[in-house]
Amino acid sequence: GEKGKPHSALQILTAYCTESAVVLGQSAITRANKTNEIPVFQEMLETLDIQGKTITADAMHCQIKTCEKIIKKRGNYCFGLKENQKKFHAEVVQYFQNEHDFDEFTTTEKHNGRFEKRVCLKMKNIDCLNERHAWTGLKSVFAIERTVTTKHKTSTETNYYVSSLDEKPEKLLRIVREHWKIESMHWLLDVVFFRRRMPFEK
Repeated sequence: GEKGKPHSALQILTAYCTESAVVLGQSAITRANKTNEIPVFQEMLETLDIQGKTITADAMHCQIKTCEKIIKKRGNYCFGLKENQKKFHAEVVQYFQNEHDFDEFTTTEKHNGRFEKRVCLKMKNIDCLNERHAWTGLKSVFAIERTVTTKHKTSTETNYYVSSLDEKPEKLLRIVREHWKIESMHWLLDVVFFRRRMPFEK
């Protein structure tokens, strides 16, 4: 990287298949501004065969144009929805805070004194969302609440997601957890991965 600018070093965007544990492609990001990942990712989608695959990525890649490209190439997407999509994110958060009628699935795990509860809440009908029309192929909007309890404290966080898959909460949670596995690797790379179609996906 440039002297005095440690974050200007070369970054690599990696496409990774979780089922086969194979790297499918890599592209260099040569400038320091992290948002340059977005067009690089979109270009990568043009070169890879994503038909029948579900694409997940960091929430920065939750972009209208990206979703459109994925659907055009007959793939599916499942992206975290955060404040980079400010208007849609705010509308979704408000809905989940004010409504209580969802399809729901819960998992619990205990390991080494750490108890984790995950609740996936899927909207039964997304027709009430004004911003939905901009998102090509959108079929599901859901939230995952994670509560972690140790002997010292309890912490809870809620994350929101959009997907072109209309599946049950159990299956949507499974897809998101696959992406969490990639994040937990703590690679020095920013990772985007492509997963082959799972048996339940049409």
